[in-house]
Amino acid sequence: MPVTIAQAVFFTYLFLVFLIGVYAARFTKYTPADFYLADRGVGTLVLGLTLAATVLSAFTVFGIGADTSQVGLGPFSFLAIAAVLYTLFFASVGVALYRIGTEHDIVTPAEYIRVRYESPLLGVVYLTVTGIFMLAMLAGQLLGGGVALDTLIGIPFTVAVLLMALFMIVYIHIAGYRGVIWSDAVQSTVLFAVLAGVVAYVMVVRDSTEIAESAAQEIPGLFDIVGPAELWTPLFVMTAALAFAVGVPGYPHTIQRYFSAGNAQIMRDSGFLFALVAVPIYFFGAVLGVWSVGVIPEPPEPDYVIPLLVETLMHPVVFGIVMAGATAAIMSTADSVALTMSSMLSRDVYREFVNPDATAREEVRATQLLVFLLIVLAVALTLVQPAGIFPLIEFAVVGFATTTAPIFLGVYWSGATKSGATASLIFGPGVTILLFPTIGVIPETLTFGMHYGFVGVLVAYSTFILVSLLSRAPSATSVSTYSQSFWGQGD
Repeated sequence: MPVTIAQAVFFTYLFLVFLIGVYAARFTKYTPADFYLADRGVGTLVLGLTLAATVLSAFTVFGIGADTSQVGLGPFSFLAIAAVLYTLFFASVGVALYRIGTEHDIVTPAEYIRVRYESPLLGVVYLTVTGIFMLAMLAGQLLGGGVALDTLIGIPFTVAVLLMALFMIVYIHIAGYRGVIWSDAVQSTVLFAVLAGVVAYVMVVRDSTEIAESAAQEIPGLFDIVGPAELWTPLFVMTAALAFAVGVPGYPHTIQRYFSAGNAQIMRDSGFLFALVAVPIYFFGAVLGVWSVGVIPEPPEPDYVIPLLVETLMHPVVFGIVMAGATAAIMSTADSVALTMSSMLSRDVYREFVNPDATAREEVRATQLLVFLLIVLAVALTLVQPAGIFPLIEFAVVGFATTTAPIFLGVYWSGATKSGATASLIFGPGVTILLFPTIGVIPETLTFGMHYGFVGVLVAYSTFILVSLLSRAPSATSVSTYSQSFWGQGD
């Protein structure tokens, strides 16, 4: 079968990304601080762009378009609000964790939990619970890329998933965190440029007004914030935004990025750069999603309305770049998740319980092996296809939000306790899993119009505070060493 233009562009783009990893490998030292955090020397531009790439992923190119093409512009309203709130978290909790991590050589979020609450077992509990959502995130990314490559450019689904998995295993193995964040910087830039270019093309060359009018006639209410089904009420928008605002800055792989900042000011500035990149990309994705209804009123697969719109309106080279950029962005998020989870398993399980005398090189080797095993497990889950892309990634995001109380409150509150953290990590995620629509054990009516993830966050935080108030805090030394005053974050 002859290679199409889109396929040629796709494979060329991936090859160029792979070369970034090969180049990064020249600077990579196989020590935990370097392999996990690029020796804590990441600058503003790269850190801001890697935060953006980590957050955007398949959710932007596939998920947002699918959602807005069916329920209107409501998803953009909550994502834009959430993105601004992310910046506040990056500038507060992110800076605090950067300082604590740098002063005490902490490289993983599970390690912070372990030392803050003086409990190695609690670190394992955190890793286990977040591991559920990290696997959901990994599977969501691979599912998005696999079906897209199958449907849109003719690479069979199983082959596409295995190709992405192999790429990530090799890439992380040779380049570590430095290779991941350098490629992230490229992915964010390409994603921004391509989506902005498509929007500009539709507005300047095509008749965007006519396309929008056709979309509005096809689905009345599509351009209303509440949407045609009146789902996106102010209460639902704000609770979804708050759930995401707690979840995204609380990704384990986002927290690991806090530890990698070159200094506190870089951490602050990168948060603002993130918002400048992410909010427009969210907007481009949402607008292209609703426009797609005016061009492709009955798409064969809603998750791919943005790529289908680009394929319909633009040259195959542009379509190939969109698909390559989207798939590479998917792999950027997926390899970040895989590296963070494997580093926690290596540092907080292998080194803590299995081989306390492990050298730095042995710890990194364990991480490389665990990356392979985790990606194989994620591939197995992906082939089952347990849910759609948007629901699966949404579930992961709000799930992460329910695991953040022990970290976000532990950083500032001297009264935070091990018992409170344990209860929070059990009940908050537990309620969220039972509310997940695909499972539906707890009926949706009990959310009272709120996003189900926000309900899980409320349970997690209220449980954490209540149980902490009724139990004994860790030693004063642990609290003073691994916490700081919220008002004492100036340089």
